[in-house]
Amino acid sequence: MLHIITRTCDKASIQSKRIVNKTECALRCVNSVLKNMENLDDVDYHIIDDRSSEYFRDSLTKICEESKQNVTFDFLGDRDTEGQNPHAQSRFSVKVAYDYIYNLPDEDFVYIVDDDHLHYPDAIKRMLYTWDYLDHLVNVVNPRDTLRKSLWSMGKSDEETDLQVAQFDGKTDNDIGIFPQCFVQMFPFALNPTLDFYVRPCNVVPTPTGYYQTTWYTHETFMLKAKVFKKHKETFDRLQVTGTPAAGWEGDTISELWEKHVKMFMPLDPYVMHMSVSRDLPFTWRPEHAMQLWEDNKTPYSLPENSDLNLNLQEITL
Repeated sequence: MLHIITRTCDKASIQSKRIVNKTECALRCVNSVLKNMENLDDVDYHIIDDRSSEYFRDSLTKICEESKQNVTFDFLGDRDTEGQNPHAQSRFSVKVAYDYIYNLPDEDFVYIVDDDHLHYPDAIKRMLYTWDYLDHLVNVVNPRDTLRKSLWSMGKSDEETDLQVAQFDGKTDNDIGIFPQCFVQMFPFALNPTLDFYVRPCNVVPTPTGYYQTTWYTHETFMLKAKVFKKHKETFDRLQVTGTPAAGWEGDTISELWEKHVKMFMPLDPYVMHMSVSRDLPFTWRPEHAMQLWEDNKTPYSLPENSDLNLNLQEITL
């Protein structure tokens, strides 16, 4: 079973230079998820909306109803936010999302995705397929390779080594995850404004759906088994207070998991576009790709005055 979870809000974005209108962004990104669900079995979609406008909630409800997909809503009401900055105010829906996840069956998949990630067709299906491949690689193939190298180091012949590896039925239980965005700041290109911070060594892995690399950093959008959220509940709970001295951002919360406990992979040819700033446009995409994906996910409730995609070509690296 796959559970998709999105937190939505059409209030003024914390990202002041966003390339699209936030209301329209959230509607189209949700629509892209609904389209992906058409090719999936055993999937549900839970949307947590945090005090959005009546227009947005009405449009969101209609889009989901018309899709005929299995969608549930949690419409959050007003609460006391006096003295909280916009970032802190947005964290309450994080708590609601993770409380929901902690009650899901351990072996179920969870794809938690922000409301500004626009999906390619079949993106989620490809993520699930690749997850199985990477899980086998990490927990079956790699242990056998480790055994083979160990036997060689002990002076075993190729014949003896092959026999013992063939008889080995061990399987490790390393947790893995998938981050669907190709985060371009992770690459050492000349115009990268964060070259000295984000760029770190990684492993690149060929898979049937393309090349993936390991990553130490993600946004709050990724696919994991539900048991991983529960196992590392203390760390995930710190996402409820990001933007405060207790937890500044993803880099000092969930990144600790990706570095030490969970092998997180991201595709070099991404499955989503982060509709934030122009420099987030992936290396393998051209501006016209982004514009087409944006247009393809227009809804019957899209307003012309909200529909512009404002790419700054000077920020696009290739």
